[in-house]
Amino acid sequence: MPAADIDIKIMSDTPGHSDTRITRDIYQSVLPHVGKTAAEATAKLVPLQRKADQEEQANEAAKGAKKAEKAKGKVKKAAKKG
Repeated sequence: MPAADIDIKIMSDTPGHSDTRITRDIYQSVLPHVGKTAAEATAKLVPLQRKADQEEQANEAAKGAKKAEKAKGKVKKAAKKG
């Protein structure tokens, strides 16, 4: 059931466990591939987060460069008037 992603409450009710913690303690430690699958799924998220962070940093840098160019243009205009 854990490998099939069956809800823990259903897993617990099937053998008649009084608490889902009992079911977790018994079955989740018995199936190491379930833990491996979870770890792999989590690891797949890490590069996505890094990519998102890099894209956000690039966007912030672009905004900063745009502001700097705008400020530079204002300085040039002020120098021409002055």
